[in-house]
Amino acid sequence: MAEVDVYTGHGTQPAPAGRLSASQQQHVFSYRHDACEALSLTMPLRHESYNYGQLHPIFEMNLPEGALREALERMTAKQYGSDDLTLLTILGTHQIGRIAYALADQPLRLPSDNPLTLQDLLNNPDANLFSELLQRYAQQSGVAGVQPKVLLDLQGHLTFPVEHYIVKSWGADYPHLGCNEYLCMSIAKDAGLNVPIFYLSDNAKLLVSQRFDIGSDGEALGFEDFCVLQAKGTKQKYDSSLESCTNTIRQFVSPEHQGKALYDLFKLTYLNIRIRNGDAHLKNLGVLYPNLQGLRSGETPSISRTLAPVFDLVSTVPYLPHDTMALTLTGSKRWPKRKVLHTFAKQHCQLDTQKIAEIEAAVEQAIQQNLALLGQLQQQYADFTLVSEQLYTVLTQPML
Repeated sequence: MAEVDVYTGHGTQPAPAGRLSASQQQHVFSYRHDACEALSLTMPLRHESYNYGQLHPIFEMNLPEGALREALERMTAKQYGSDDLTLLTILGTHQIGRIAYALADQPLRLPSDNPLTLQDLLNNPDANLFSELLQRYAQQSGVAGVQPKVLLDLQGHLTFPVEHYIVKSWGADYPHLGCNEYLCMSIAKDAGLNVPIFYLSDNAKLLVSQRFDIGSDGEALGFEDFCVLQAKGTKQKYDSSLESCTNTIRQFVSPEHQGKALYDLFKLTYLNIRIRNGDAHLKNLGVLYPNLQGLRSGETPSISRTLAPVFDLVSTVPYLPHDTMALTLTGSKRWPKRKVLHTFAKQHCQLDTQKIAEIEAAVEQAIQQNLALLGQLQQQYADFTLVSEQLYTVLTQPML
């Protein structure tokens, strides 16, 4: 596939934005003359085309990785091919954020599948349910990440007839990663970080999270991860530093929200170090906004841009005992000491000693609160015992 039409606002009224084309040498995106919304904070409206050797970061952001991409290629490669533009077109409107794709000069396909109920997922005893979901929904899942995951529309409570979720599973090499993530997300929530609503299925085979890129009116919100904002491809998600992430916040988060974003970034960093999350890379940080209507080259966005809620939190050392940080701090990926963290907080996050102590106390209290949850999960799922014991060791190890 050589050309794809790109749309914005893939809710009830998607609007054509421009065309993406590919050759052996480069990828080119050109806005339509009547385009009224920019695709990215890094790609404001302009007459000149945006040329990249690889796929533009904003388009690569939601390309599936790992098991989901393999499933898509098995299903579609023979008939359609397996290049990046083909996959974007197959996924169509089923993307994180406001961008959607269609065959050049063909209408955009809108969702038509009958949704499941939330309880269908949480209470289903079938251990193979995720494989069945993958077959059913893989071609509707523009969500990045190596861990198997799929986008679903689920029927929720009566007051919310359709809710949008991300459903995640895992392989045998990461046993009970759902319990692990459920625990770590619970700690983040109790520590005061902004997290989406999340659930663990009764059999602990699935973790279900409510999508935060869908507004209360059902319209898609704009989302860009830090790979996009730092002009990096997905393969470069580990090629950055925590210091550069604070610069990304200053550049792309609205001035009125920057103080809170830097505060939360340090709290998240402290939490990631305490739980030993070695997968806190650039794609697990992002900026959220309503739209980019009228954003032109050289202009400062007028819309509110906030740090996105926290997601994909796990302790990686139970599976990778010698794991390190995903991003560098002071040029190193070794787990830092408290003194190094305090210097980072003061110099790059503009936090004083009182704020630092407040953040650390909140995280430590949340960890203590959730040790009981860890015990409950261990009792409920016997084969979680080994991982839970390792998690207990991690969480009760004092910060030096």
